[in-house]
Amino acid sequence: MNATAILYSNNAWLMTSTGLVYLMTPALACFYGGLVENKNFLNQLFLSIVCMAIIPVQWCLFGYSFAFGPGNSVFGSFQYALLSPMAMVNSNGENIDKSNVASVTSLAFVAFQCSFATITPALISGAVVGRMKIIPYMIFIFLWTTVCYAPLARWIVFNGGWLNKMGVMDFSGGLIVHLSSGISGLVAAIILGSRFQFDPDAANIGQTNLAFTILGTGLLWVGWMGFTGGAAFAADGIAALAIVNTNIGAASSMTTWSILDIINGKLRGHNSGFVSIPGLCSASIVGLVVVTPAAGFIQPCYALAMGFIGGVIVYSFLACKRRFFHIDDTLDVFSCHGLGGMVGTCLTGLFCQKDVNEQGNNGALYGNPAQFLHQLIGILVTGIYAGVCTAIILLSLHFTIGIRIHQVDQARGLDNIAHGVIEQRPSQDIKMPSMQKRRQPSNVIATINIEHE
Repeated sequence: MNATAILYSNNAWLMTSTGLVYLMTPALACFYGGLVENKNFLNQLFLSIVCMAIIPVQWCLFGYSFAFGPGNSVFGSFQYALLSPMAMVNSNGENIDKSNVASVTSLAFVAFQCSFATITPALISGAVVGRMKIIPYMIFIFLWTTVCYAPLARWIVFNGGWLNKMGVMDFSGGLIVHLSSGISGLVAAIILGSRFQFDPDAANIGQTNLAFTILGTGLLWVGWMGFTGGAAFAADGIAALAIVNTNIGAASSMTTWSILDIINGKLRGHNSGFVSIPGLCSASIVGLVVVTPAAGFIQPCYALAMGFIGGVIVYSFLACKRRFFHIDDTLDVFSCHGLGGMVGTCLTGLFCQKDVNEQGNNGALYGNPAQFLHQLIGILVTGIYAGVCTAIILLSLHFTIGIRIHQVDQARGLDNIAHGVIEQRPSQDIKMPSMQKRRQPSNVIATINIEHE
């Protein structure tokens, strides 16, 4: 097969993967929407979908140029602003950007990276349910993608990034997508404060549309095939390996979570078996998150282990969170994405293997303990930077235009306050006069009570 045919096949796979990753943002909207109260259902959908409007604009203006344009190991430049050089390609779609992936064309690479930038701030929305004003939120995701996501992509994903050159391994966004959004969600929840009448001891508040959560889970799982498979930037064996590991990791975590739920249910007296629907859906996401940084670097047996380890750790953390940590991270963004990203990145430093992917490194189990140290450095840098950026942006907005919805408006719900939607109440039953003849002493038939006393 000649070089042009290989380029076309790689492009076809990457553009397919791009579509799958874009699908994940409305899938996330469904996943989150099913877990909130009816009065905030549409607003929660909006918080995810609006990212599909704002982030591609930011990416075209300067986001891509900051992350992947000419520059140094820390900062990009304005040279690729408005993507004007990217459009100047010939009919073969040759790659004009030699500093990035050469196996696909530049525009395909731009689109794929934009799909990642779009879903990342949408993940944060799960931590601010029902209490953040929409205009500050829209400003926040634009600024956050500019000052937080783009630099992290520069440092970790860009071939010349300083963390990349150090040896930090992140196959498909365990650090720049999941850890950064998880930490940012936690910081946002702390700065915003709890929802009005928040009760940390109450379980399953809201969750009136769980069918949407189940649908969102399935669509996210399907979209994740492009999320990890596309990160190979080629239609080859590494892409296939990443997809296989993705499925195994999610399935392993889901199975582990189900077993833990059943055991926990038995201890609480549910003899017929108990499995939480929201928990099961979250378990699949945890497995997907944990395996993401390692998907193209490990054997499938390690994906099985990573799903199990991640499931146990996050399940245990959530049990402790409800008892000891009363921060209103409403939809457990930090637990699933932040903690899951940390666990997956650490395990990547143990299980990665150069014989599996020559573009990676050996992990601690294969004679290279320094790789585990590199992964820890990546976690620390990403977590601290994302937390500081989020705090600065939100506090600046708080002291200028305000970010928190008033308690009275929270009680009414953001569907009404932010979008003007009036919830339709079910029509009251019409009381019809009883046609049954009144029981008079003269028409009462004698009966015998046959119930055992």
